[in-house]
Amino acid sequence: MVTEKLINEIALEVGISKADAGHVLQVMIDTIIESIAHGEQVELSGFGNFFARPLTAYAQENINTNNTNINVLAFQQSAALKASINLNSQ
Repeated sequence: MVTEKLINEIALEVGISKADAGHVLQVMIDTIIESIAHGEQVELSGFGNFFARPLTAYAQENINTNNTNINVLAFQQSAALKASINLNSQ
């Protein structure tokens, strides 16, 4: 699914304009990014958790940088999301 389709789905489901839905989605994404950048974990019930974790020493050896404080985005899916994905793949 691309951003435009997601915006359309939000607009239809909630009954708002596409412009408003796009604004809501952008605010949500910006808030998630800002929270993770400040070291917070973002928990979306029924979906999963987003958080930053340090890049392993092994992975750091394989990139060309002198920065040893590299974080990567991590995602841990919820049990409900995992069940839904597995249910739909059968």
